[in-house]
Amino acid sequence: MKRISLVACVLLAVLLTGCAPRVATDLASHEWPATSPDSVYVFHINERVPQGAQVIGKVKVVDTGFSVGGTFERVMQLAVNATAKNGGNGLKITEHRWPDRHSTIHRVWGDMLRIPESALAESEVPDTMEYSALQQVLPTEEYAEFMEYKAAKQRYEEDRRAFEEQMRKMDEAAKNAPHNIFRLSAGPSLMTSKYQVGNHLYKSRFGFDICADYDHVWKSGFGFGINYRHNYTSFNEGIKMRLDYVGPSVVMATPTMNTIRLDLAFGLGYCHYGESYANQTYTQNRMAVTMRVGAELKVARHLALGAQLSAFTMSMKKPENIELKKDEFYGIEQVGLQVGLRHYF
Repeated sequence: MKRISLVACVLLAVLLTGCAPRVATDLASHEWPATSPDSVYVFHINERVPQGAQVIGKVKVVDTGFSVGGTFERVMQLAVNATAKNGGNGLKITEHRWPDRHSTIHRVWGDMLRIPESALAESEVPDTMEYSALQQVLPTEEYAEFMEYKAAKQRYEEDRRAFEEQMRKMDEAAKNAPHNIFRLSAGPSLMTSKYQVGNHLYKSRFGFDICADYDHVWKSGFGFGINYRHNYTSFNEGIKMRLDYVGPSVVMATPTMNTIRLDLAFGLGYCHYGESYANQTYTQNRMAVTMRVGAELKVARHLALGAQLSAFTMSMKKPENIELKKDEFYGIEQVGLQVGLRHYF
């Protein structure tokens, strides 16, 4: 009975061994350590391998004469496992035979490759064995849908990485943006409101602005400011008009680039209005609204050149003998363009 049991065990082992396809390798180089099967790229017969790929051996998965269950996916996995075991990270299929009257399994022959990382980065390599095997076992339409999903996922990942990189750059720009800015500017202004002097009605008049501003801006791009503006405008009749404005403002700044900075400010403050003719002087103290849109070009670590468009509106107390038309108001409206220096600290 013991001899019969021993023979039965030997026969069973032979049958079990014969059920699996046979994997044979012929190595040309033994210098590479084993890799992971998941890192092996599969190149089919009609696909080109990246330049610089080195053939480290041959592999074949064939029928033993008793092999069963030799699906393409299983046979490819055996070839990939053998490639990884021998240090390869690429498998070039040189021959593929489908089941026929000579064998009931798929059979493949291929070259085991060692592909440099630089070649993988510079070349468009195919998918790893997982996707290549799916092409053989899935219906064409399902595989096409799967690859479309995979391409969409890859585009999403690329867009996500690009968005994260853009946000990183914006965050870096915000960190490096100036938080305290002092600006000194000067330039022409244009009074857009009407101005009556005797029988002469001025519909517009040029003047001159001098502006001094301080802004504090947080990392978020929002901040506050203190603004001073002096305007001087003269008229042909000898009247001289002066406006002195000071007040706080809300500031929004956008450091869109390393050297260019944009800002926007809205303010509400106190304005002293004065007009003089000969030895006579008339004054009013009123509230006024200002707006500023500016751009700055950084020329040194703490210095920039800037230009700004400004708007100024002040409502004044109307004399009793003045009649206004519908939608008119009694006051001063001006727009100006100022240029000057910016100091970052």
